[in-house]
Amino acid sequence: MNKMTGSKQVWILISIFILSRIIVMALGLHLNIWALYSYWQYLDVVTLKQHLLTGIWYDHAQPPVFNLLLGIILKISGNYAVFVFDFLFKIISLVNILLLFSIIRKLTVVPLLPFLMACIYMLSPATLIFECELFYTSFISMLLLLSVTYMIRFSETGNWKNAAGILFPLVLLCLTRSVYHIVWLFISLAALLFSYLKKEAFYKLLLISILGLVFVGGWYAKNKIIFGKLTLSTWIGMNIARNVFHDNEVNDSTRIEAYVPFSSIHNYYKFIDLKYQQKFAGLNDRDLLSEMKNDSFINEREVSYIPVSDLYMKVSMDFIRSHPTAYAKNVLQSFILYFTPATMYSLAIQQSDKIKYYDLIYSFNLTHFAKGKQQRRILLTISAIPKLIFYFIVFYFMISYCIHNRSIPSWNLFIMLTIFFVFGISSFFEHYENMRFRYETEPLFFILAAQVISRLYSRFQIRRNPPIKSLIA
Repeated sequence: MNKMTGSKQVWILISIFILSRIIVMALGLHLNIWALYSYWQYLDVVTLKQHLLTGIWYDHAQPPVFNLLLGIILKISGNYAVFVFDFLFKIISLVNILLLFSIIRKLTVVPLLPFLMACIYMLSPATLIFECELFYTSFISMLLLLSVTYMIRFSETGNWKNAAGILFPLVLLCLTRSVYHIVWLFISLAALLFSYLKKEAFYKLLLISILGLVFVGGWYAKNKIIFGKLTLSTWIGMNIARNVFHDNEVNDSTRIEAYVPFSSIHNYYKFIDLKYQQKFAGLNDRDLLSEMKNDSFINEREVSYIPVSDLYMKVSMDFIRSHPTAYAKNVLQSFILYFTPATMYSLAIQQSDKIKYYDLIYSFNLTHFAKGKQQRRILLTISAIPKLIFYFIVFYFMISYCIHNRSIPSWNLFIMLTIFFVFGISSFFEHYENMRFRYETEPLFFILAAQVISRLYSRFQIRRNPPIKSLIA
């Protein structure tokens, strides 16, 4: 295979992809359409089908892009939506695999390495499972990979097309997932601009960057004008409360923190002004004023969740100030969870049980055999060790190379900043979803790992076959 052309390796990857997906389908891994109706992040299905633009415009809880995608597919595909979603998510996975292969092939010199890294990602239990979940996980990975692809191309051409290719996926990222905050976008763009500070392409990238920031900032401004919140998601208070009060339960029912965040809105009526809803009446009553969506599921977009989230934020900050050690303990747990197998994500566990022995061997997911909460925590921690070590080694070598060379390619700088940002946000603000946050950026980590492996391989080859000059000397 060392002598095979890139196109032949691509066809082998596609063949393995098709065969592996047939096998996992036979094992029972299928896309579950129930997520469309139950997930907090999604608008009511009637809204998606009949009032898509109105629903997106008056959505204070989530950025617009993924709901827009869901609505468009529902409108176009009708009764065949489940098959279209299933096919689309398989295609997204395949695109991610080929993008990863292409990027690593361009950045490394080891012939087999791009193919092997693409296979590792393709056959990962997490990849197999998340492409069967109607969620934006693999979509986020695709946007990140597309942006890195155009960063590399921009370094070669410096033209407008590739500058736009960098920014467009980043803008979509910010408008798909609130974790990718405008602050992250600003820092990423500032780092890229710094890399091109003394190059002709700087001004092209600068103009495109300004346009991207204005476009994303416009959605923040929209939420500020309509809802009084300069954010893409008003859930941040409830999100951080899940981490702050995990293992720090409060039993006093007169305090809002005694209730699990994201509970039914009627549980919070005694904490908020019930007239708060009135100023939003007539804008989008189905999504902003209804307690339930799709008849059976909690509607987390009910506008009263805005003051509820504010209250959670306040009590969370108060608790952190008064009990910093307790919060630090939960952050440490989240830190560990970040490196656990992505198949431990709560909504993936049922699917992972169908391939648990494969998951055990491939992902080192020991929790399939846990009995009881305490044993599960111990096995979770042990399962995190391999990835924690691997991440440490790769970042150690990568940072060492950067220090030694006194430079860093723009795409590596972007990758490292993004991984650190997501790791920090997921550790401080989330609980028990960190492994999915990591998985979204895992293709980026593979790009770093491949470069480290390639450099170590080259160093070994030089030592094994020293240059002729060195032999003469």
